Amino acid sequence: MSTVVIRDVDSGNIDDLCQLCITEKNRGDPFFIRGMEEKRKWAMDMLSRWGPFAKLAYVGPSAAGLIQYEPLPSEKVVYIHCIYVPEKQYWRMGIAKKLLSSLVEAMRKPQRWFHNESALALTVKTFPGEQPGQYPARLFFTKMGFKQIGGDPDFLYLPLEKGFIYKPKVEKQVEYVPQEEDKGKVLIIYGPSSCPFSYVFLKKAEHAIEVLAPGVPIRWMNRAEEPDEVWRRGNAEGCIVNARHIKSFILNGEAFQKEVMDALRGVS
Repeated sequence: MSTVVIRDVDSGNIDDLCQLCITEKNRGDPFFIRGMEEKRKWAMDMLSRWGPFAKLAYVGPSAAGLIQYEPLPSEKVVYIHCIYVPEKQYWRMGIAKKLLSSLVEAMRKPQRWFHNESALALTVKTFPGEQPGQYPARLFFTKMGFKQIGGDPDFLYLPLEKGFIYKPKVEKQVEYVPQEEDKGKVLIIYGPSSCPFSYVFLKKAEHAIEVLAPGVPIRWMNRAEEPDEVWRRGNAEGCIVNARHIKSFILNGEAFQKEVMDALRGVS
């Protein structure tokens, strides 16, 4: 059986992290290529700010899985952005378990982000998206000992200190601030992202809107290049249609279409 080796992500293997999310068949797709570019910007910033922020599982010379995370110093917990083993040939090898176990072991040690104390817990917000035959994320984390936070079955935590109960701080939700110039058009706000699929999904949303409303003006706004414009809009991201922030996810087709059409009502 092939040996699985876990390594921290650094400047020497950061490209492995960015390319791993994209399967071989999609690596020539310009949308996925752009998505990888946006992820690389995010990854370089994370490395600069936090140092280690991800781990890769290698099988031989090939990166086979990843776990990405971010410290939340004000709560002394570590948020897991995602854990992912994309290729079927590496499933059922215990790679995800090894990645998570490696992170747990590391976070039980003193961390400079927490004034040389260990993390109190790991947290994660799971979401559907597994491939047929792939282990669902929520089931994986609960089997690994994660507990539900409040009433949200997808918001989970794993205490690292005995008896610790995680009570997340209530943060103000990002709310789009309507702008007069956004009326009668579509604005797509994007930028560096932990997931290359974020850009791909926005391109799918753009296509869906073009089908629903041919000829409607569409403007793309890069938060890294136009930060003041993004902040003027409340630091929102995603699709803004006729000065309304679309909350439905593009993969939730009917809900997305209905919300877009409701927003476009009255636009000539």
